[in-house]
Amino acid sequence: MKVFLSLRLALRFLFSHRSGSFSSYASWLAIGGLSIGVTALMLTASIIQGFQQIISEKLSSFEGQARISHIIGKPINNSQKPINLFLKSPDILIEPFIRGVSMLRYSNYAEGVLIEGVNILPKSISNNENNQVDKGNIILGNSLAKSLHINIGDTLFLQSFSKAESTFHIPRIKSLIVRDIFYSGLQEYDKTLAYVNLHDARWLFDLQKDHVSGFILNSPITAEIVNNMNYPFHLETWKERHNLLFEWISLQRWPAYLMFGLIALVGLVNLIASIAMIIIEKSSQIGILIAQGMKRSQLMQIFLVQGVFIGLMGGLFGGFLSIIIIFLQLNYGILKLPSDIYFMDQVPFSFDIFVYMAILSLVFIFSIIASWIPVSGIGRIKPAVALRYE
Repeated sequence: MKVFLSLRLALRFLFSHRSGSFSSYASWLAIGGLSIGVTALMLTASIIQGFQQIISEKLSSFEGQARISHIIGKPINNSQKPINLFLKSPDILIEPFIRGVSMLRYSNYAEGVLIEGVNILPKSISNNENNQVDKGNIILGNSLAKSLHINIGDTLFLQSFSKAESTFHIPRIKSLIVRDIFYSGLQEYDKTLAYVNLHDARWLFDLQKDHVSGFILNSPITAEIVNNMNYPFHLETWKERHNLLFEWISLQRWPAYLMFGLIALVGLVNLIASIAMIIIEKSSQIGILIAQGMKRSQLMQIFLVQGVFIGLMGGLFGGFLSIIIIFLQLNYGILKLPSDIYFMDQVPFSFDIFVYMAILSLVFIFSIIASWIPVSGIGRIKPAVALRYE
């Protein structure tokens, strides 16, 4: 019964129906300020997590879980150990690749490109019906195709930069038909990378039969793979290959949380101010309740309930608003980004229920702490002073 009375009085003090009541204005302003802070914090966490998630998915798609190569870049023979063991193992998904630099010529345009010879295209750019690269075909990045004015179906020429020359010392040149143009949103790949068939790449770069630049590992890295990876072979994961990028993400994470967490802190300061002003405005009513025998602890409980209610409403409103923004961005891509700077063409979001609940829990806890600061002053209110002018 006492709890119900405390809740009823708390809501009555919080949302006063009296015209021009400061209590009502202060309560709604505190809820609004806290909502903005919670929204900013949740969106920041979602953007950081979404950025890391999208970058991880794209890079792992292009690079595989890891790549096996010679420590000084020499070609690898399929018959060498432990490569032949990996190729024969049914539990290890491994694909050969050949990588090299070439001159791409089309009409009056020429551009240096990174050629990667593969049998199967990365998942992020492959068509589910046909993920293989046929002989005589080439797949270009969107930015590269635009800069050279190339369209699907055009014929272009690749000229090797390596020592691959014919008997008459003429550089090897191969004509290829553009089968497709991919777009990943990563300028590192869209502007510099082209995929050809493994056999075409072997001829272009003059590699011997069964020789490749390395192998793409698409299965999880096991202890068997690590233990058998001896000199002169080198295993490099996609995270190690792009280590600086992920170090930058980790470096930016906590300063971003701190800056936008300060906005939520301002909301908590508004909560303290609103509860304090409500107590001042209701001091005469508090004096009446004390004079009628209500315990000060029960009065403190009333205003603590007010603070917790403001914090809870602010957190829920902020969370609901952030969910709406995330939903609109994921479905309609309203917020755009320059892909040549941010590795993607729109602001990434990733909703995580764990982060959502963690932020709401922290808001709830800090609302109790913030409410206690002004509420503790109720114990010093004297009924005679509060009712002097009533």
